[in-house]
Amino acid sequence: MGTWEQDLETLTVFWDEQMFRLRGLEPEGSLAPIGRGRELVHPDDRERVLEAWQAATRSGEPVSYEFRVRWPDGSYRWLASRLAPVKNEQGVVVRQIGVNWDVTESKNAEAARQERALALRESQAKSQFLARMSHELRTPLNAVLGFTQLLQVEAESALLQPAQRSKLDHVRNAGEHLLSLITDVLDLSTLEAGGMRLQIEPLLLAQAVHDALPLVEPLARKYHVTLLAQALSGSVMADPTRLRQVLLNLLSNAIKYNRPQGVVRIASQTDATGTTLRIVDTGRGMTAQQLAHLFEPFNRLGREDSGVEGTGIGLAIVKALVERMGGSIVATSRPDEGTEFVLRFLAAASGPPPAPPPRSTAETNFAELLALGRRLPRSRILYIEDNPLNVMLVEALVEQRPALRLESEPTGTLGVEHALQWLPDLVLVDMQLPDFDGFEVLRRLRAEPATAAIPCIALSANALPVDIARALEAGFAAYWTKPVDVDAFLSALDALFGRDDDAA
Repeated sequence: MGTWEQDLETLTVFWDEQMFRLRGLEPEGSLAPIGRGRELVHPDDRERVLEAWQAATRSGEPVSYEFRVRWPDGSYRWLASRLAPVKNEQGVVVRQIGVNWDVTESKNAEAARQERALALRESQAKSQFLARMSHELRTPLNAVLGFTQLLQVEAESALLQPAQRSKLDHVRNAGEHLLSLITDVLDLSTLEAGGMRLQIEPLLLAQAVHDALPLVEPLARKYHVTLLAQALSGSVMADPTRLRQVLLNLLSNAIKYNRPQGVVRIASQTDATGTTLRIVDTGRGMTAQQLAHLFEPFNRLGREDSGVEGTGIGLAIVKALVERMGGSIVATSRPDEGTEFVLRFLAAASGPPPAPPPRSTAETNFAELLALGRRLPRSRILYIEDNPLNVMLVEALVEQRPALRLESEPTGTLGVEHALQWLPDLVLVDMQLPDFDGFEVLRRLRAEPATAAIPCIALSANALPVDIARALEAGFAAYWTKPVDVDAFLSALDALFGRDDDAA
């Protein structure tokens, strides 16, 4: 802590040695450098320092203030100051004495705290915006994709021309592409915010690749590309769902950006610390400049007009997922020589249990209901939903199963009352209702003995992982995201209620 004193009659300022050191200067006696004291103060703070001195002189009361001083190397340090005026016998201020001390570290800590708080607010605002955007886009997509799928089902028995069927296919493909973009944006946002929950466990790499290959084989046939997987080895630590997402993205890209009659090779190598997976294609390759921006979100590397659908988000998600699972990914490429992705995963501590076969979306989302070990005894379904188009779609879906009966209500209050009177076998609940949310619907149904055991399924356009996890933890038997997959939805109804021969 440095001390100083100023004589207001002579304007002489005295500094102790520490006052010099607080400014990065070597002590030069007891007199402050003439004119230097003010010059060393940050230009933005000079007026504040002068006002503090003048206020102390006018009031005769001590004042405190903070300011920045420039060091010889050009950097700035924060100093705090406490100034006390000294009066003569007539009560006139004739001197000022004060102390300075360095508060740079506390200032930096406070600035860092404010930056973290600002970043958190921005992240929360971004998450809320994306969640809202996802909900608002998924809601109309539910009608677009749902009714299109129904028309495709009906077209199988109708006398539609090939051109008409093709138009339906185009509508569905466009809708699914938009849905894929929405899903990718949400995944990337969740990863950037650190909000994605991963279930890291030991997995057989060969099994993971084996499960992914059938899903990309139709795409490989379309592009006339051959998939060659060598004997794969190694157990890795990864999340099974996200590892499959990584593999599907890399394999799809290797196929779509390949040449006709091209090849995609998959190989692995295991050592004591982990397993390396290589995915190599014989495609167009990339320049060094393109490679430098490969993992940037929304950067398609100048291939927007290539005729290949894409969003430029997939590889950013792949990199984030691999790193979240404790691994790494690098790419090498040259123009016209193809591209190689090298993924490195941590070795599993011990061999994994046998990997279960991949489950469909319907099986995954309705696993909790199917685990009841019995089919629902009757055929009554209550749908609590305020959007008329969503209600029309589910009504049309249930009509595909004549043995089932569907009734609906547009608010949570009416839905709970209807459930108490009608006692349905299954309740489908939208999570955003005009009067209260789906959680309150579930709470009220669980509070009534007559409806406490009725299984409830969340059917919602809220698709963030945190939304799904929260609903399942609250007691929903399953969480179904909009847009509804018609085949998965009907398969789930068949599994829950059975399917009469008349409806077959």
